[in-house]
Amino acid sequence: MTEEETKNHSENQLTVQEAELGLTFLLDSSFILALLNPRDPNHKPASGVFGFICPYNCRFHIPLYVFAEVISKKIQEEKIVSSAFKKLENFLKQINNAGILITGINPNLDEIISRYKKVARKKIRFLQSNDFIIATEGILSKSIILTCDHGMYEKVKKYYSDIYYVASHSAKYKDDISKVTKKVLQLTKKP
Repeated sequence: MTEEETKNHSENQLTVQEAELGLTFLLDSSFILALLNPRDPNHKPASGVFGFICPYNCRFHIPLYVFAEVISKKIQEEKIVSSAFKKLENFLKQINNAGILITGINPNLDEIISRYKKVARKKIRFLQSNDFIIATEGILSKSIILTCDHGMYEKVKKYYSDIYYVASHSAKYKDDISKVTKKVLQLTKKP
């Protein structure tokens, strides 16, 4: 090998190739709270789905509104702010080990009005304000939405098919867990 070929060969070995990213999942606050609390009735199904999708190097889309809801709820549960933040930091480490975190946008007033004009005409206009912003962020980004919030699920499902209700206490919706796993397997199949 010539000196030039040796140099090029060495440089190629040191080149870090960009990892191929998988699907994008918007994690709703109800889903994250179920993951963080082993006593939550939806902890087992949420953990199962999260554990299933982690190896696929996903983009985890977590809107800022979701973070605000999660940290607020964790502070109320934990009673100690530092403990709540520690649990959130540990969760973020899991996310970063499994894929990439996308926090989405922090919509301004014009964006919020635009979303209501475009998307609220459909069935999701009856969502609470935070749920509306979270759901529309998932819809507009074409994310697969994972939620344990039955009300949000019911209102969004009629308009957006890539939302999945991950819960253990509802026999009517138990198939959503198998549907999301089938979707992941179908979309991640290599040709």
